[in-house]
Amino acid sequence: MALLEQLENTIVEQMERWEVPGIAVGILHDGQIEFVGHGVANVETGAPVAPETLFQVGSISKVFTATLLMTLVDEGRVDVDAPVVTYVPELVLRDSAAREAITLRHLLTHTAGFFGDRFDDHGEGDDALARAVAAFADLPQQTPPGETWTYCNAGIDLVGRVIENVLGTTFESAMRTRVFEPLGLERSTYFAREAILHSVAAGHAGGGGEPVRTVAPWPVPRRTNPAGGVVSNVLELIRFAGCHLNDGSVGPARIITADAAIRMRTIQTVADFGRSWGFGWLMRPVGDTHTVEHGGATNGFTARLLTVPERTFAIAVLTNSDNGSAAHGAIANAALKQFLDLASPELPSVTVAPEAVQALQGHFRHDLADITFSVDGNGLVMNRVDHEPFRSEDEVIPPARARALSASELVIEEGIYEGVVAEFFWNADGSPRFIRIGGRLGFPVD
Repeated sequence: MALLEQLENTIVEQMERWEVPGIAVGILHDGQIEFVGHGVANVETGAPVAPETLFQVGSISKVFTATLLMTLVDEGRVDVDAPVVTYVPELVLRDSAAREAITLRHLLTHTAGFFGDRFDDHGEGDDALARAVAAFADLPQQTPPGETWTYCNAGIDLVGRVIENVLGTTFESAMRTRVFEPLGLERSTYFAREAILHSVAAGHAGGGGEPVRTVAPWPVPRRTNPAGGVVSNVLELIRFAGCHLNDGSVGPARIITADAAIRMRTIQTVADFGRSWGFGWLMRPVGDTHTVEHGGATNGFTARLLTVPERTFAIAVLTNSDNGSAAHGAIANAALKQFLDLASPELPSVTVAPEAVQALQGHFRHDLADITFSVDGNGLVMNRVDHEPFRSEDEVIPPARARALSASELVIEEGIYEGVVAEFFWNADGSPRFIRIGGRLGFPVD
């Protein structure tokens, strides 16, 4: 039986459960490569999803950006441990000490400590990224550099500006000539004007009682291309993954040295809940090995690219739905079990003292969500309102049960955030300093 035929039931079940209009899947296993498309690219036109269909891949773009940067590291033009101001002397940050201390290593590993979810639009000109970085002066320095892992889109955009300054060209042009073209990624792009020439998916919202609808705007602001702007398909994502599984080359094309490829997937910092971070890649333990992967989410799109280097395995799952993260997570996990007999470790079942559970209550906020944890007769409940940054809409998430894992951790047990863990950080007086959930820091709201 073909590889993807073995995942057919899971793909269809997940699409139906989460009301995802379309999914494309690519897989590489034991030298065999397969692709499939399911559903529709756009609910308004009914155009089918094919393996060639382009989707926004969101933060999988960060792995591309890290790869591009490593070409400069290989050439000796960039040092990951040099202060970022070495390459971006025009950088202004609110915290002057942090400005001098932050290195490219901090940016690549999400430990720079400044607020990261900045998506302001600085136009479509070639100066968009420069203008965005010039506006970093008001970014809050949430933690000192190197102290705490917290996901930082703005930090990867700053990496993109380093690349522009070192090469004297636009970020997108550098990616095209140094990564896309040598790998034969002919349809991967950052620009809607190029994507529209091919089969391309629209993003969707809704489901769970709300009509599924297309959403706008379609492109992300150009300034955030390094962090989340790649548009690609499963054929080309699997080719990119194959480059990394082959330590930086595909066929005769070598993009980065083997040393650089291995450094990218080597643990550089501990992230959260057993996860670790390399340069661009996230590592997660599974069975007797670990995955090397990244997810992505933009306006109406969610995606996942997962590899297991020790088994020369990769799977790419692209969806055109805000709800697609639950679907692509289940599909990727099913593939790991089906083909590699690997399963993610289960969270512990523990008894937490009632007074400790009570302490996990509170209202917390970051720019992408307001999150409240409360206790009722059956335990913890999460109420959440998501703030969609690209279309400036709020979405009320249905209440979801949560379970305490310790006196400082809880896990969401149902809904689209099932499996997400929140970690509490405390002040010296026992009050909450902040929570970390979904990689972001949420601060207490009185």
